[in-house]
Amino acid sequence: MRLNSIFTGLAAACALLFAASGASAASCGAAATSSVTLSQSPNAVFTDVAPYTGFPGGFGCPTGSPVLTLLGANFLKATISNTTYKVTHTNGTNTVDFLLAAQSSGTPQLSGTTTFFINGTVLDLLGLTGSAPTSIPIYIKPRLTTPVLAPLPGTYSGTFRVKWEWSFCTAISVANLCILGKTETGTVNTDVTVTLNVGGVAPTISTVTTTTWDDLNGTSNPKAIPASKRRVTATVGNPDIAAQDSNVVAVVIATPPNTTIALNGDGAGGAFATFTEGSPTSGLAFTYSGSTSTTDDVEFSDTTDQVFTFQPTAATQSQVKYVRLKTRGAMAAKSNFKVSLAYEVK
Repeated sequence: MRLNSIFTGLAAACALLFAASGASAASCGAAATSSVTLSQSPNAVFTDVAPYTGFPGGFGCPTGSPVLTLLGANFLKATISNTTYKVTHTNGTNTVDFLLAAQSSGTPQLSGTTTFFINGTVLDLLGLTGSAPTSIPIYIKPRLTTPVLAPLPGTYSGTFRVKWEWSFCTAISVANLCILGKTETGTVNTDVTVTLNVGGVAPTISTVTTTTWDDLNGTSNPKAIPASKRRVTATVGNPDIAAQDSNVVAVVIATPPNTTIALNGDGAGGAFATFTEGSPTSGLAFTYSGSTSTTDDVEFSDTTDQVFTFQPTAATQSQVKYVRLKTRGAMAAKSNFKVSLAYEVK
């Protein structure tokens, strides 16, 4: 009775395996070509903070494929013969290097060697077994091997080849032999086109206006009436994954209609010009010493062409058309800060 039950169970298992590996099941394979397009700022490439980005590496299994299993004879491997990789600017001269990896962590590197994604019963690099992956990713990271200057903005392109080799038993593998099913094998070269767009990521800016004081209500629910005070606050953010260049972030605020700058402050205790760190902090420095200072970080223009040489006083502040607030240092990645100015309503 026990022997009969064993044979009955084995027969049922075999029936299931034959059903799973029937002729109607689609086969895994590799495409002849693939492509990836990346966009990064010059600073992200120069400072080596650009992440690994995944893209279809060429190998995949259509819907309906048998699941991949860790069997003795099964393997999936990729070989890239190059040891260095470059993309070239449209000017034909400037280049940017890139790295390739099998995982988003950057390991193992795909460079001048063969990497097994599946290897018998011992390796399942991407957790592929138990599923029929529609696409196996490769991860790419632009960088400069010997960084001297940030890469020239523009479009870079190049190619590399990955050789995919695989062998899968769709049923039972015993002593490296595929029984009760079929073996799917293949070797395909996939030529991958890489396009890298390098361009600056400009800081973002948004402004809000808040009434801070009037001579009837003081600071308690003040109204925007003549002679009232207000603040214009600009929030500046760096959306890039890299810091901005040093000493390049400045904010220019035009004097709003029907107002003048208020050098004596906002009526609520706030100085004419203020700087407030954000979260994450920008790491920038800023000082305001007074409207006639030539060494602080606030400049004034009384012309429409924004020549910042004017030094206003209380008697001449109504002539100011623009105020420039400069910052010192390199604005940190993903950071923000606020600057604000006080105005008086005419």
